[in-house]
Amino acid sequence: MRTVYIPSYEKWITLGQYVKAVKMAKANPDVIFPRGITSWWPTTGTEVMRQFMRGVHDRISQGIPYCERGQRTK
Repeated sequence: MRTVYIPSYEKWITLGQYVKAVKMAKANPDVIFPRGITSWWPTTGTEVMRQFMRGVHDRISQGIPYCERGQRTK
């Protein structure tokens, strides 16, 4: 199961939960959410999408293969 770490909540969530949350933020750009992806303060849907895109670009730049992403080391 693929998981994603959300720093603002200090929590691992499933990829499905992550995608659902990002879609909700994209559909509601003016809504204020309790936290963003990387920010612990109230954040608009627009800012959540900015944080998401920063993360996308960061993952591309890291060059980590997809099969190694989202894997927790125990």
